[in-house]
Amino acid sequence: MTEQILYHYTTMNTFYAMMEHSLCYEGEDYHPKYLTMWATHYAHQNDPIECKLFLNGLQKAVKNYTKKHNIVLSSEDEQLLYEPWYGMGIYTVSFSEQEDSLTMWRGYGQNGDGISLGFDFDKLPGAPLMRLRDRDNPENNNYQLDTRLIYNKDYPIKCVYTEPNDIKIEEDTCRRTIQNLQDKDKEWRDVIQHLIDCQEAPKYKHFKYEAEKEHRIVKIGEMPKFRKGKDGFPTPYIEVGIPISCLQQIIIGPCQASDNNVKRVKALLCSKLLDIPIKKSIIPYRNKI
Repeated sequence: MTEQILYHYTTMNTFYAMMEHSLCYEGEDYHPKYLTMWATHYAHQNDPIECKLFLNGLQKAVKNYTKKHNIVLSSEDEQLLYEPWYGMGIYTVSFSEQEDSLTMWRGYGQNGDGISLGFDFDKLPGAPLMRLRDRDNPENNNYQLDTRLIYNKDYPIKCVYTEPNDIKIEEDTCRRTIQNLQDKDKEWRDVIQHLIDCQEAPKYKHFKYEAEKEHRIVKIGEMPKFRKGKDGFPTPYIEVGIPISCLQQIIIGPCQASDNNVKRVKALLCSKLLDIPIKKSIIPYRNKI
């Protein structure tokens, strides 16, 4: 099977912070084992209808099912169904199939001044929650990093691009609703909560984002940390540990694609005992005219 590299476009400042503060070490080994990435809460993504395509389908599916079977939802169930975002703990890290895309550089790679990290997720080991040595805080011997990505072929999930109100979303959601009702002891609230908490919601994206060819690592319902967002306000996120072995290449953005910058990034990697191929974007692009 041909390997598929997925690319995470980011700013140079973020990349530098990753190398200086987000590498995790196991035991006394000075070679880093994991790179910590931030899964951001869905409500703080650049798409204002993030997750709502699925939730709209869920609302229609439950409404049709309850009407057909003469089921009356309680006021609490109604509130959960129609105002679910208050309790939704969905966090994502985004990757793209696009190796060297001007659209991605402009939107996520510091308008061409940033960097792209290429990951091969077929190299994921089946690792459980691990205790790692926190090199920045040596006294913290019990530092835990959740490295439990979902180790199957469907993860990271591949986004599905669709029109709003696409009947397929409603049909898929309806099927899952019925499947979850097979357990007759389940309350409607349990069924709705399970569907809201599933990983399907972040899979559906508006068709206008299709050029991004996005895949996502999804984390559900964990206690978040907070960072300063672009608007200056707190933004919730969850740390996700990705094995360094998955990081297969680094691409320097088109506006910084010089041999000298390749050497500078290589020097940074060498200082962390990392040997990862680096190449330059081949896109002719100037962001300052």
